[in-house]
Amino acid sequence: MHVLALLRALLVLFACIGIATAQGCVADEDCSLNGICQSSSGRCKCDLGWKSDDCGVLDLLPAARWSGYNYTNFTSPDFYGTKGNSSWGGNIIQDRQDKDLFHLIIDQFPRGCGLSGWRPFSTVVRAESRTGPAGPYHYAQELLGTFRHNAKVIWNPADEKYLLYTIGIETETPDTCKSYKWANNVSVSSAPDIRGPWSPSERLLDGTNPTPWPLWSEDNPTSEIVLGVEDNFLYQADSFGGSYELIKSMPWNTSDYSDHWTEDPFLWRDKRGNWHILCHWMIDIAERNEKYPRVGGHLFSRSLTGNWTFKLQAVYNTTVLFTDGGRTDYYRRERPRLYFSDDANLTPLYLINGVQEFNSSASYTLIQPIRNGVKLRERERGF
Repeated sequence: MHVLALLRALLVLFACIGIATAQGCVADEDCSLNGICQSSSGRCKCDLGWKSDDCGVLDLLPAARWSGYNYTNFTSPDFYGTKGNSSWGGNIIQDRQDKDLFHLIIDQFPRGCGLSGWRPFSTVVRAESRTGPAGPYHYAQELLGTFRHNAKVIWNPADEKYLLYTIGIETETPDTCKSYKWANNVSVSSAPDIRGPWSPSERLLDGTNPTPWPLWSEDNPTSEIVLGVEDNFLYQADSFGGSYELIKSMPWNTSDYSDHWTEDPFLWRDKRGNWHILCHWMIDIAERNEKYPRVGGHLFSRSLTGNWTFKLQAVYNTTVLFTDGGRTDYYRRERPRLYFSDDANLTPLYLINGVQEFNSSASYTLIQPIRNGVKLRERERGF
């Protein structure tokens, strides 16, 4: 009996050791490159904004109602439909001169046609907030007319210009709500000020969902640009208007309905020089032909052309908690973007998504705060 009891105790001990080992880390890759693997404890110390044993989940706070940009309740007698001015994600830009002013560059679909009319009705607009990065934002101006979509703006220190990447062509809209099919192509415009004037859109390559990142740093003031597109292909050019050459394609199957099926990439380089892509992970469509609920994916690598890791786990889902105690389970939550602190730490402060509720063809842009980092920054800013 004593031998049996000892064996049972040893089995329990080995099982516990196995669990501890499975939850521990050996290298920073085990921490999703969102933290440091502590050799003393074998545990991940996550950077601000990330959580879980492997630092692979965004640490989201409840959002405020009507944060972001929501004009779905705006209608006009000349609208063709009743969906207001729908929008589908955007990115936050802090004004370079007026630090209390924030801009949101958004894909907007006017005329009340809703998300289903994104092509050809999509325009690129600028909205403003003086109540912090989360908004709410109020319409300010149209930057690019129809048809322009997938807008992504970055500040390019090398040229001291804003770069606005989009897909689309210049076209007139029809007089009814309808959708067209056009080949996708990525273009870039530039401007010294976020308000413009913007240069004519210059076509760069075939593709969609552009996500640029300048390689400029104080130690290396280069004009080179990295550009990610759909299926996480990575291109590089000597300058933003130059020739973009493919430098990386992922080794896994990126075809539709695979377990690595993604869209809407958002590329960035962190404070340690590691690379990340946040994306809309379409695993539920692949598994059950549903757009719900595991939607946020994360890829990471120590170098652009190195071995990228996609852990096939949700970084965030379609459920959003609100500060009033309520919650919304969205039908769609896509087009992820992060807004970072304006210091060398690049702490993620807000998650921006295009969202659509169940039983609605209208859509809007939601901004949700991220724990720790955002509280610190808002306290410093006085918001």
